[in-house]
Amino acid sequence: MKVFVVFGSASDDNVSQPLVESLKPVCDSVEFQVISAHRNIDRLHDKITNWQGDAIVAGAGLAAALPGVVAALTPLPVFGVPVASQFGGLDSLASIAQMPPGVPVLACGPDKTDAIALFLDQWKAAQATAIVHFVVPEGIDAAGIIEKARPAAKDKGLTVTSSNAPDAAAFNVYLVAGAEDIRSQAFGLHVPFFKTEDAADPKNYLAVLDWTKRGGLWVGANNTRNAVHAAARLQHHKAEGKRNAA
Repeated sequence: MKVFVVFGSASDDNVSQPLVESLKPVCDSVEFQVISAHRNIDRLHDKITNWQGDAIVAGAGLAAALPGVVAALTPLPVFGVPVASQFGGLDSLASIAQMPPGVPVLACGPDKTDAIALFLDQWKAAQATAIVHFVVPEGIDAAGIIEKARPAAKDKGLTVTSSNAPDAAAFNVYLVAGAEDIRSQAFGLHVPFFKTEDAADPKNYLAVLDWTKRGGLWVGANNTRNAVHAAARLQHHKAEGKRNAA
């Protein structure tokens, strides 16, 4: 597995360097550079559009545009690292996770880079699948947001299923309405779940900050479409790798 790690500032070395070291046992090749999305956009564009490998990890603090810009420039899976520069990383987490549908970034919690190393290690061993399975907590009515994911899945050649339990034959996406719903050690992705009125209250995003600090990888609140788009990038690249190996 070949991974490119890019951070927006050399001042984030206290996060980026332990991350790079944690990836080396998992990956055959780990390349690292510092390129700012705000100060070096042309250089970033050239690097990302010409780089060939399996995945990109992008980290930044404050406005944290870098991971989202990278995801817009490549079809590869992109993993985002919010750096806890201020507010416990709340600002950078929201910048990275709350991406528009179609541009997914798989975000860890602020400075919780061990979640990315674990996911990549599990991804290597996982089988390609065309099923995206939403695991819905008991008592939660998530039919509306799951229905929103179906057109995106169909467009990507994927099938959406759902139940209260994981599916071993699928890529599992865990809807999280409370800390008890987090599966930090399981291979899969997390989507924070909020009722519409609760998602309108900004203080509720503090719960998301707390959840991400418990582990796992995340996309934006109620953004089942980006969960599907992330799964599509992961599964397409794995399938392409198998075809190339054959």
